[in-house]
Amino acid sequence: MERAATILLCLMALAFVTSGALFALADNPVNLLIPDIGTRATGTLLPDDDSLAGLYLRPRHPATWILLFGLWLMLIASTLRQLWLIPSGRYLALADVALLIAALAAGTVWPWVAVQAPLAGFIICVTMLLALIAAAKRKDSDGRLERSPVIGAFIGWATVLTFGAFATFLSNATMLPIELAAVVGAMLTCGAAIAIQLWLPRNAAYTLTVMFALLASAATTIDANPPLAVIAVLSISALTFLLVRVTT
Repeated sequence: MERAATILLCLMALAFVTSGALFALADNPVNLLIPDIGTRATGTLLPDDDSLAGLYLRPRHPATWILLFGLWLMLIASTLRQLWLIPSGRYLALADVALLIAALAAGTVWPWVAVQAPLAGFIICVTMLLALIAAAKRKDSDGRLERSPVIGAFIGWATVLTFGAFATFLSNATMLPIELAAVVGAMLTCGAAIAIQLWLPRNAAYTLTVMFALLASAATTIDANPPLAVIAVLSISALTFLLVRVTT
């Protein structure tokens, strides 16, 4: 049972990376779902979008590409490691595997859903984040996931995407300018990151990932949305103090 679950986890990780690569590299993701709909789509993750989620999922700056490729490479390396450990029987607990599979499944489908349905996309993204946190903090776990840099980076990436997805939904639901909604999302990202890092005191990779994501967003939006860039830099400063606290 554990062997089959581990193999399924590895396949889901590959599906997650494949889905992310297709979404990031496609000229227009909507056309992959509904041919010829083009820019008539009502979603806000299109190539010309300035939402936080769009910045991370469809990078327009080298720093964001580094973040995305780094996450993909870490997940692929972790997948290969899990396959390598199968003969030795060093399996993760089934509950841990189930939560990770749920998170990867949500991360695989949510960008495509969010293109057309921002609220549904936000809910799926929240599911991904909560499943990852639950896996890292499960009381009966052996602690491997809580200390894992891969899980820390994945949760950090999921955090910035979750509040990026919220900003997208907020803009669509209230007609708030996307620039202002992105600022709100960045502020919430900082607050949530502080709370989550205090729950994961042994995983500095989490805060490092969030800080790098905020740095990438600042570099991307410094000309188009200066307030967002300022909020991102201030958030990085606050998270730096937190990182010092949890590592000393």
